[in-house]
Amino acid sequence: MHNPTVTVVIPCFDREETVRDAVDSVLIQDYAPFDVIAVDDNSTDGTRAVLEKITDPRLRVTVNPGARGPSSTRNHGVAMSDADWVAFQDSDDLWLPGKLAAQMARVAGSDYVAVYCGMLVKTDTDPNTPVQRRYPDRTVHPLEGDILPSLTRGNYISTQMLAVRRDVFDKVGGFDEDLPALVDWDLMLRVAGQGPVAFVDADLVVQRMTANSITKSTQKRLVAQEYVLKKHRGLLARYPASLARHHHRVAGGYRSFGQYRQGVPHARAAWRLQPGNLKYLASALWTSLRGIAT
Repeated sequence: MHNPTVTVVIPCFDREETVRDAVDSVLIQDYAPFDVIAVDDNSTDGTRAVLEKITDPRLRVTVNPGARGPSSTRNHGVAMSDADWVAFQDSDDLWLPGKLAAQMARVAGSDYVAVYCGMLVKTDTDPNTPVQRRYPDRTVHPLEGDILPSLTRGNYISTQMLAVRRDVFDKVGGFDEDLPALVDWDLMLRVAGQGPVAFVDADLVVQRMTANSITKSTQKRLVAQEYVLKKHRGLLARYPASLARHHHRVAGGYRSFGQYRQGVPHARAAWRLQPGNLKYLASALWTSLRGIAT
């Protein structure tokens, strides 16, 4: 397709059972012009065969030639695009009708650097399956404009919800391929620093939590959170309460794995940042005592 406004990148790995529904939910979007790049991350099942059976001319199927992992796979897909905007879908989730049109209408003629929408988290994509959670929590503030203050407290924008201006994506360096998790949070901390972000207040994505969802890996999330704290220390230091909260979480993560000594610096850092917080004081004392004992 020539001159699409938006390219939708879909990283795929061993998703032969779900990838067709994920791609179809993008191809039925009532917006034009857009194209789709599905990047197979060297799947060991029939994922690529499923993709190659889709005859829609807007879809390109390729294989990730670089380092394995969803961040490398997404970056490869973006590199193949010449659109002004890039959006992202996961190979086991659904976009709901009207998602792309609503987002592009929201940013038309504006200075927004990105736009996101709401998302439902469920065990599967059946419309009758109960909703486990909604993102973002509508009590979070701010959800639009300069969202860095709320993003420093924690992430609420998953990649499936997001579209980013291509020049901004390139400027911030794309997805960090060294991160084992939380890549969406890391990206948005960098993107939101480039300008205002728009929010479409409608739940237009369904995320399916499957057994191999990276989001479920506590160990990976702990490693990733510590990495993000180091990488964005300068930014987070401008928000001491947020930084203290993250140190407290990392300390709790290490305690949950019985790694008390690794948790001590984080527990103490949280208390130093918020010395009046009795919960942080108790955490610092308990973690330090257990660290000495082990």
